[in-house]
Amino acid sequence: MSEKRLRGTRLGSVSLESEVGVEFAPTQIATFRTEQGEEFSVRFAADAELPYDWTSPRSGTKGRRLDAKGKPIEGVDPNAPTPPPTPVTHWEQLLKRRTIPELEVILADRIAEMRANGQLTSTERRKSA
Repeated sequence: MSEKRLRGTRLGSVSLESEVGVEFAPTQIATFRTEQGEEFSVRFAADAELPYDWTSPRSGTKGRRLDAKGKPIEGVDPNAPTPPPTPVTHWEQLLKRRTIPELEVILADRIAEMRANGQLTSTERRKSA
């Protein structure tokens, strides 16, 4: 029954909204040029900070933004994400706090304490994983 009612109504094919009286957000257009000489334009919001580099939608190569005179902008993009910091190992963190001689003293104290508590015998050798 419901199929008969929907037949011929063109649901979803025609929009009942119109653009009359709609105010679009202000925009600005930035032009970019790739190393191969391809120029392309990208539309941004008027209040957006423009990036120095943008990937071309056609070729997929990076292009540099051009100034009003048509010359590429020089310098490093201040809006570019910072590279992630290099990971620091536990050993490097430990060496920031202690020196090697201090660590040897702590190790010797810990081994003596384990032997005194019976957790480690002098002949017992543990294999590493």
